[in-house]
Amino acid sequence: MFRQKQPANPLSFIAQECHLTGKLIFSGDVKAQGNVTIEPNGTVDGDILCRELMIAGQLAGKARCKKITLHEQGIFEGDAYCENIEILDGGQFLGYRHREPLTKTPSES
Repeated sequence: MFRQKQPANPLSFIAQECHLTGKLIFSGDVKAQGNVTIEPNGTVDGDILCRELMIAGQLAGKARCKKITLHEQGIFEGDAYCENIEILDGGQFLGYRHREPLTKTPSES
């Protein structure tokens, strides 16, 4: 008769200076006020909005940030909206780079 209300836009917050170790599984996009690092065994299938993005694992989706660094074993497949991109020897970029300045960084929103 009575249903439990579902949040319209469920959000999960990870406190500043908090570090996660292990396997983290969720659906949705990543929006960070600081930097995001995808470690060598990490995989992200979705969109990321952050200040700086470091990819040593795999990302399939869109990235909007000031700078992207693609490490030696990193793979990025998708669209990159960034001011600067650095691809180290062995890194793979499969997609399109949109060179445009961000109007707002995540810390300004």
